[in-house]
Amino acid sequence: MDQIPFRDAVALGREIRRSRKARGWSQGDLARLSGTDPRQISRIETAAHEPKLSLLLAVVAALDLDLGLMPRRGAPGQTARPRPEDIF
Repeated sequence: MDQIPFRDAVALGREIRRSRKARGWSQGDLARLSGTDPRQISRIETAAHEPKLSLLLAVVAALDLDLGLMPRRGAPGQTARPRPEDIF
């Protein structure tokens, strides 16, 4: 599977939903496997809520995915302090 860079919660939520549906799981299924409530899964998928990192890692692990950090493509080696719009 290709690495997908996410720069916002909406895109990440869409990918979590896509991965969940590809497995044929309901939000309740994913919630049980990640130790949370189905409402939390809905909030993550719709970006209505920014979860704690521990919950996001549990959801990603339940989907048998990894959450990784990768360098930005085309970014200069030495950059000034990042601007908020560069991060989000």
